[in-house]
Amino acid sequence: MAAVTELSFLLFALINNIHAQELIIIGQEGDSYTFKLPNNTNSCLISRSVGEEKLVLWNTSDLWSNSSSVPEHLKLRLDSDVDTSSYTILHLTHSDSGPYREECWTEGNVTHDNNFTITVCTTSRDRSYITARVGEPVDLPCEGAADNLDVQWLKQDSRYDYGTWNRVFGDNTTSVMDNVRGRYQMVTNTSALHVSNVTATDFTGYNCLVMNQQQCVSSHPVRLELHYEMIYRSVGETAVLPCTITDSTDEQPPRWRNLISTDLGQLNQTDPSVDQNYSLVFSSLMLNHSGRYSCEASGIEQYYLLAVCPKFGPPAVELFSEGEEVTLRCRDWRKGWDHDWFIKSKRTEGRIFSVESDQRMSRVSWYDNGSLVISNISVGDAGEYWCVVYDYDYQCVSTERTVLVWL
Repeated sequence: MAAVTELSFLLFALINNIHAQELIIIGQEGDSYTFKLPNNTNSCLISRSVGEEKLVLWNTSDLWSNSSSVPEHLKLRLDSDVDTSSYTILHLTHSDSGPYREECWTEGNVTHDNNFTITVCTTSRDRSYITARVGEPVDLPCEGAADNLDVQWLKQDSRYDYGTWNRVFGDNTTSVMDNVRGRYQMVTNTSALHVSNVTATDFTGYNCLVMNQQQCVSSHPVRLELHYEMIYRSVGETAVLPCTITDSTDEQPPRWRNLISTDLGQLNQTDPSVDQNYSLVFSSLMLNHSGRYSCEASGIEQYYLLAVCPKFGPPAVELFSEGEEVTLRCRDWRKGWDHDWFIKSKRTEGRIFSVESDQRMSRVSWYDNGSLVISNISVGDAGEYWCVVYDYDYQCVSTERTVLVWL
């Protein structure tokens, strides 16, 4: 059964350090594409390259004359609007794929010169969303690759132009972008895009094009987003929320917001404050500092959930032997709207991590009934575990602490 999908276009601009800007327009078969040429020009030529041959498709000064260069099969699918200098190819087919060029003249001088490629391709409506942290590696999946490893990866340059994309690879293995050379690699068996050291500029849109020789079979969009951090602290302690998404090209300083209450820039208070590194600093935490915070720079946002709880009492103690399964219970989980588990262990050098966001906790499961289950426990799991219960405004209403001790 044929599925009826909304036909749409993705505009990609691929820029590398060798070639001039190349625009790639990707649309589904049956869609249309409109060439928007500049006004006040004497004439424009639209040509297409077929191998080494340059085929002139039409000259806008004699578009509909008997001697027009427009191929007959294209005349039947061509629509124009002289008032807006726009020309549209209707009902695109795979045969329309290829490199195109626009050239316009005014009084004998070239006033417009544009190269681009039209690729007719089926675009997946299911976008993948992947999260990562700055400095960590990540793999972006190519969902449509399967056994077909002939793929092309594109990257959206959303920090400056939401319609501009960069070609990640000149071929299947070599990055063509100087600022990421060596950081991006193709995973051999899956065609996933491996980023070895994520930076702020990597948090954007990507697209994996599955190819059959020179024909695009399908395109699969992926969005890389910054993983939000959960931070636990007690009243009176300090907290520093770093803004790691800034770089030297940012024209405006980052903007911090409290997503629960108001813009931090409008608060007449010294705590929290923003230091010279654009980190949000709390020198003496209070209960009402709990909440969700966001650092925004160049269209990217970095999110934090800060839980500030009262000073905790003596912890419960759980003993375990290696290989056992241990269940920790959050007895007060019904008192609030939501709850999270945090851990402080020797392997994290005394730092406190959210159990959910700590990727090293692969043997840990947590449930809505407040229980935390650690399977095949080992000495590395020893440490202090906190269950933090929130109300609807993310204010801490309860905290419980359990210490796991290895026998």
